[in-house]
Amino acid sequence: MIDPIVMVLINRRKSASMTRVEIAEIAGMSLKTYQRIERGESDMKLSQFRAITRALHITELDVALDIKGIQPTTTADLTAACRLLNRDAQTSLMRFLMLITKQKL
Repeated sequence: MIDPIVMVLINRRKSASMTRVEIAEIAGMSLKTYQRIERGESDMKLSQFRAITRALHITELDVALDIKGIQPTTTADLTAACRLLNRDAQTSLMRFLMLITKQKL
């Protein structure tokens, strides 16, 4: 049985329309090594995991959420959720967002 983490990486690779060759090359490993990881024939090192997630442009959190079956939150989801807040809560949320945006600049 293939590890759930590996299954997420396979699904994410396919969703990104990337080949094994592309991932292996970007992640800096041989195709043979990457194929062994995907087939569950070789345990993945942490450094390999990080290289693969970088190649896929995903985070460790994305992998964990995929394992739990939690779909990514979209802008539309956030907008819909904000509509459920009362006016004071919406105002507070906007102030908070403006505050953290200014801190990043």
